[in-house]
Amino acid sequence: MKGFKKLSMLSLIIVFMISMLSGCIVPSTSQENEEQSEGEFKGTIKMYAGTYSPNRILNANQKPATVMKKLAEEYEKETGIKIEFIKPLPADQDYMTWVRTKASGGQLPDIIWSQWYDANTALAKGTLTDLSKYLDDPNPYVDNKPWNELLNKQIISDTKSADGSTYVINGDYVGTATYYNVEAFEKAGIEKTPETWSEFIEAAQKLKDAGYIPFAWNLASTPTGTDRITWLTRLFFTNFFADEYDELRFTGNEGITNQDQVIAIKKGIFGSENEKWMAIWPILKDFSQYWQPDFTGGDSNGQGTMLAFLTGEVGMYFDGSWASQQIKSAEPDFEWSSFKNPYPDKVISEFATDFDSSASIGGPSASFQYAVPTKQANNSLTPAKEKAIVDWLMYLTTPDHNEEIVNELGENVPTVAGAEPIEELKALSDLTNQPLQSVFGGINLENKELDAIYRAFQSYILGETSLEEFAKVADTEMEKTADALIQQNNWDLSEYLDE
Repeated sequence: MKGFKKLSMLSLIIVFMISMLSGCIVPSTSQENEEQSEGEFKGTIKMYAGTYSPNRILNANQKPATVMKKLAEEYEKETGIKIEFIKPLPADQDYMTWVRTKASGGQLPDIIWSQWYDANTALAKGTLTDLSKYLDDPNPYVDNKPWNELLNKQIISDTKSADGSTYVINGDYVGTATYYNVEAFEKAGIEKTPETWSEFIEAAQKLKDAGYIPFAWNLASTPTGTDRITWLTRLFFTNFFADEYDELRFTGNEGITNQDQVIAIKKGIFGSENEKWMAIWPILKDFSQYWQPDFTGGDSNGQGTMLAFLTGEVGMYFDGSWASQQIKSAEPDFEWSSFKNPYPDKVISEFATDFDSSASIGGPSASFQYAVPTKQANNSLTPAKEKAIVDWLMYLTTPDHNEEIVNELGENVPTVAGAEPIEELKALSDLTNQPLQSVFGGINLENKELDAIYRAFQSYILGETSLEEFAKVADTEMEKTADALIQQNNWDLSEYLDE
């Protein structure tokens, strides 16, 4: 032991002499400090904060995010822990590829942004820390109230992995809504916003009778046009198949996966063999009579329907919660607001259920979804550092801080209990407490498949092809895509298809 002490002292003298010769003392890293200390972590936490990052890359007309930086500075004063924000990736760099690459080398930052679905199914097991062990802990920044009483219970329940792990802490919700012209509604004699599809169509007819274009729709062959049809079909599929939702989760995951959809296609549940699946399309064609005359035209970089709405000639249109700030900044010369999307009812179809599918388009998949990589994916992680990371996440998820972060940009709805959204999105608040349940109907397993089905849908809406001709294309594309996915993933579905 004495020899060891002498050797250690000699080593320190040599290091000191070398550092003096180089003109500086060699500082120990924060990791070394942490490993030497058995006390609290006092180093730097590195965070990929994404959209809410103070150094995010801005596109035209985007607002900078400043709140997270302010809170980080306040947190450092209070705890001595510094928060360093990792610069977000440019748009042309694939984020998930970056995450996987960094994880394989143990180089991920201490906190990353991650969608719950990716965390549960797309990342290798062992990449992210199961945070469920902390959910019952008191949040010291909210009178020691248990953390899980502040976080949205519905979202925690619905975003767990198949084994019950919680990998992502959620703080916002991206919703989709029907934006409407309040003055047009008043002139058309519409006394309340529609809740069901039959009420929605009734409102559209009243707007038409009052001289307005009832609804702005984009059926152009663009990413926005293709995307919007999946919104609409999801609204109907989720409602029509609500009573079968648990049965459609063949593989046992919380949500319906692509593998589940392939099984449903192969079993004839999704496709023209099923009257329920087929019943949706004529309803959508009937809806098209209320669209603007040029609904197949260009969409002005995804903004066509909004621009039509801003003229004041259109009564309603679909858009995401992010659109509220864009509409607001345009300063239209009429009063406007939004309501949650109407869901199908028995007046519209015998296959409609009582399930409110308004929340099926959107979900806790926006910008405030943060996960903590494990030691395997982040070699700087220690138990002390992990506790400090969780403490910072607790600091961010107080009602006041969550509301301040999310509402600065005004694109999403805050989900922490007690946090309120901006006025324009208050109608969407209830969506955060609804079951996270979506049925895609098998039409968008891959982009190539969706594009082909979408083109067939365009022809059907325009009266160029029949419903049967559309269905034939849809069946062919779904079967072809299902077969390709089975082969690519080496799925053995015999246990599901031999029943």
